[in-house]
Amino acid sequence: MNFYMIGVNYQMAEIQLREKLSFTSSKTKKLLKDIKSLYDFSGAVIISTCNRTELYVSSEKCMDSNEFAQMFGEIAGVSCADLKSHIYIKENTSLIVYLFELACGIHSMIFGEDQIISQIKDSIRIANDEDSSDAALNTLFRHAITCAKKVKTNVVLRTVSPSVARQAVDILKDYITQNPHCKALVIGSGEVGRNVRSELLSLGCATFITSRPHTNTKAIELSGCKTIDYDQRQNYIPLVDILISATTSPHHTITYEMIDKCAKKPRFIIDLAMPRDIEPEVQDFKEIVYLDVDGIGKTAMKDNSNEIEIIRKFIGEEIDKYYGWEAIRNCRTNIEEIKKYAIEKITSNIDPNLSEEIKIEKAIIKTLDLVFYSLKENSTAAITQNVIDTVLARR
Repeated sequence: MNFYMIGVNYQMAEIQLREKLSFTSSKTKKLLKDIKSLYDFSGAVIISTCNRTELYVSSEKCMDSNEFAQMFGEIAGVSCADLKSHIYIKENTSLIVYLFELACGIHSMIFGEDQIISQIKDSIRIANDEDSSDAALNTLFRHAITCAKKVKTNVVLRTVSPSVARQAVDILKDYITQNPHCKALVIGSGEVGRNVRSELLSLGCATFITSRPHTNTKAIELSGCKTIDYDQRQNYIPLVDILISATTSPHHTITYEMIDKCAKKPRFIIDLAMPRDIEPEVQDFKEIVYLDVDGIGKTAMKDNSNEIEIIRKFIGEEIDKYYGWEAIRNCRTNIEEIKKYAIEKITSNIDPNLSEEIKIEKAIIKTLDLVFYSLKENSTAAITQNVIDTVLARR
């Protein structure tokens, strides 16, 4: 089985291009259906976040990178000319290592952040829901997620913000501390919006958060937080010092005109969405500090070489486990032949007059004799002992 991945990320492409390639879950589902019906892949998974969009495929056939890039542009609706200098392509070993590093947060704009694990889990879940993944991709992604969880448990990243929400509020910390009566408006009550709200409240900042009519307001309200109707957001903008938007809306939630109308404008406007929620021209207001996800990511950059060295040890161990699974999978035809041979050889030498219990016991003994004596005759002592130790360890 061959693995291929093509993508764009914050290091290769400006936010304007990434917006065009940022897919909602419904768009991702449609693309996976299109890929499955139009192309001869065994499996396909799409990861789409604020920082990257990547397509992973598995195929029995070898693939030309130019054809792969052409296909990616066609399904994404972006010309190859626009993508040419911004894409990266990985395959097989380099792809496997990259995916594990990605899951562990090495390639995140905010190093080591937690959200990437859930994003990768959601990606493989959606692919399975759409029946576009396969056993190889499922196993690869499962091992990558397992590795990331081990890293989170065992590696202490003391200087790392666990999420873009935390990093955004860290930027505001000094201002909030120095202005204890400041207020904030959070647009969006999804996961990121709720996290931002909680971070703001932990600093003592009075916070408004928008909700849609169908939203359970009790689930998003906390002490010090007031829920307002999304359609009333314009009325609250002049009342706050901090405006943060984090929705999955395909349209701008805040426009230049909305801010221009305000006699009193927020001191900070932060856009945590992809595609962007806030009309980019809002940054032209000189009295406003404006940040999008790229600007926030730049504030989190630091030397993480020591952590990366530790993380890569965990990655190496988990990749070895994946390769162990792959080796067994590649031998599955031979294993089926061995099973058939063992059944024929062993059952033909068991007395049919014995009780079923004795038959089973003798069959097990003869099977183990067949396996271990075959190892003894055709393998090294070290390999044979390793197999025995592994079996005994499972007792």
